[in-house]
Amino acid sequence: MALVLALLLGVLTGAQPPFSEFSILVVTLVGGGVAALSARAVRRRSQTWIFIALITLGYALAILSQAMILRTDPGGALVAILWAAGNATASAILAMGFMPVFEWMTGITTDQTLLEWADPNRPLLKRLSMEAGGTYAHTISVANLAEAAATAIGANGLLTRVGIYYHDVGKMLKPQYFVENQPGGRNPHDKLKPHTSAAIVREHVIEGERMAREAGVPAVVARFIPEHHGTQLIGFFYEKAREESDQEPDSDQFRYPGPKPRSKETAIAMLADSVESATRALQDPSPERVRELIRTIVEGKMRDGQLSESPLTLRDIAGIQEQFAKVVGGMFHHRLDYPATKHITDAPREERQGAGGRIGEVEGEGEPGRGAAPGATQGAGTGGGEHSGELALDVEGPETDEDGNGPS
Repeated sequence: MALVLALLLGVLTGAQPPFSEFSILVVTLVGGGVAALSARAVRRRSQTWIFIALITLGYALAILSQAMILRTDPGGALVAILWAAGNATASAILAMGFMPVFEWMTGITTDQTLLEWADPNRPLLKRLSMEAGGTYAHTISVANLAEAAATAIGANGLLTRVGIYYHDVGKMLKPQYFVENQPGGRNPHDKLKPHTSAAIVREHVIEGERMAREAGVPAVVARFIPEHHGTQLIGFFYEKAREESDQEPDSDQFRYPGPKPRSKETAIAMLADSVESATRALQDPSPERVRELIRTIVEGKMRDGQLSESPLTLRDIAGIQEQFAKVVGGMFHHRLDYPATKHITDAPREERQGAGGRIGEVEGEGEPGRGAAPGATQGAGTGGGEHSGELALDVEGPETDEDGNGPS
């Protein structure tokens, strides 16, 4: 768009009587074209001088080429280059200064703005790291996973990363109700009815949208908050409600409000959120088991229709799964034992868990506050344990909930 506009303005300028010379048309077209294309090379406002240098270089090459062809006075060419440099400086500074206005008028969020919202010292992110540390750690892991997948299929990796930074900000209002923020063995959902627990879990999406709106988060980033959950069923509490009642519970009360992912980036966020959560509790994470886990989760989303409104193709999905497998494989790389801590790292699993109970209580395996379901491949709580312990994942392929977890 910028290139077409620059070329159009160059032609219109060269058509006016004061500037109706071929040399002026060439210089204008080259300078405008370089300015438009250099936007891809600059992602920070602090790099404005790179813009200026590239535009000046384009002008200089055009002016010197014409001076050599027409054999004009070198002094005149030097003066023209200086004027061109001044024009490039003024234009770049004006463009950067008015960038927020242009973004507001067009509704386009630039990479420069996205990088500013990725600053961990932003109030929302700072609060999240201080008030819900487990959720913040989960967010960073999901962002790394999703950005790699987005970049691999040609989606916007930066937007994906920044969107995921804010996807769970609503959890900071009641962090203790999400398993990644719970101390071992203490789960407040044990004392609540399933409907109440499901309402609390749903609330983090609604409150997250409100907090993002109040903080002025760009709309393209705020969309990750509702869309990364889509309209998935909060499976654990729904099944618990069925067990405790003679009547079939209303499934709408146990579903996220939606909408479903409508872009490649939010669809990747949904998949990465589930994969990161499930792989945390995967026992014996061999490459084959990791790939099987990822495949099961992705197929579960597709069966549930959660990707039906996203523009992802089957080729995209295959590329995403491949990238997930690479990144997750790196997370489980072998580390050498340090002599000073070898007596701890070599200790039996039960001895390392202390008073917090079994590991499943912390990681969301099995029921809330309990171990994993017998005979199941270890899964993880939905969205990094945000549902306080969904039933464990069965990689043989039962119906799965929003994070690939379902009855084992």
